[in-house]
Amino acid sequence: MELVTGEKRGDFAGHSRRVSSVRFSPDARLLASGSLDRSARVWEVPGGRPVAVFDHGSDVNAVAFTDGGKGLLAATGEVIGGERVVRLWDVAAARVVREFAGHDAEVSAVAYHDARGLVASASADATVRLWEGATGRCLRVLSGHQAWVRSVQFTRDGARVLSAGMDSTVRVWEADSGRCLRVLEGHGEKVYAVAPTPDGRSALSASADRTLRVWDLESGACARVIEGHTEPVRSVAMAYDGRWAVSGSMDKSVRVWDLASGRLAWSALATGNVLGVALSPDARWLAAGTYDRRVLLWELVWR
Repeated sequence: MELVTGEKRGDFAGHSRRVSSVRFSPDARLLASGSLDRSARVWEVPGGRPVAVFDHGSDVNAVAFTDGGKGLLAATGEVIGGERVVRLWDVAAARVVREFAGHDAEVSAVAYHDARGLVASASADATVRLWEGATGRCLRVLSGHQAWVRSVQFTRDGARVLSAGMDSTVRVWEADSGRCLRVLEGHGEKVYAVAPTPDGRSALSASADRTLRVWDLESGACARVIEGHTEPVRSVAMAYDGRWAVSGSMDKSVRVWDLASGRLAWSALATGNVLGVALSPDARWLAAGTYDRRVLLWELVWR
C-alpha cells in the first residue's frame, strides 16, 4: 500500500473554542470531537452533518467511541463529589450512561478496549486509571509518572497500556496487574501523545521537542527519530497496517509518515495549530482538530 495523495473533504464548524481531540467510529461513519467549549460533538462522515452535541460543565479534553460507535467517552475537568469525571454517553439517545469519577485533577485522555470492556483514563494528577466499562468501577491506579499524563492507549490485544506525560517519558504497563513494564526515555521535552502499532511490538510518540520517536516495546530501545515538524508535535495516529502514521503539530501541519524509513509521504496545512489527529480504521479518512475551533477532514488515496 502506497499513499498517492490526500484531498480536503470537510471543514466542520460548530465548536466555539479550540478542538483538542478527534476520533472515528469503528465503521468510520461518525467522527467525534472534543473541545474547550465544554462540548463533545458527533458528525457524519464525510458530509459533516451534526449528529449530536453533548454539553459538559468543563473542558472536554479527549473523546473515544465505545461499543462499535454506540457510546462515546468524554474526558473532562468537571468535578463531581470532589473528583474529576469521564462521562459515557449513549450516542443515539444523547444521554449519560455512566460516570467514571476518581482522578484528583482534570482528565486529559481516555481510551477504550472493546473486547475487554476496559476504559483507561489519564490525568493531570500524574496517574492512569483503569476502569470496568460496564460498571464504572476503578480496577487499578497506575502510578509512576512524575507529571501530568497527556495520552493513554491500549495495545490491540488489551494486554498492555501505553501512557505519555509531561515528565518526558512514555510508560508501558501490564493491564492485568498495573505493573510498569518499561519506561521509555529519550525525548528532550514533554511527550504529548503515544500510539502503539497494531502488532503491539512498537509505538510512536510525539513531543514538544518537535520530533516523533519509534520505540521497540520489547527492548525499550528507540528505533528511529523522525524529524520535520518545526513546532511541538501534539498528536499521532496509527494506520491499521502499522507502516503508516499521522502526526499533527503546532506548526499547523498534518503529516503522513512511512515508519519503516521515516520518510514523509504527504502533508497538508490546517487552518490553525493542530491539537488532535485521527485516522479511520481503513486509513481512508484523516481528521484534525485545531486551535482555531475547526474539525477538518481529508480523504487519503492509496494504491
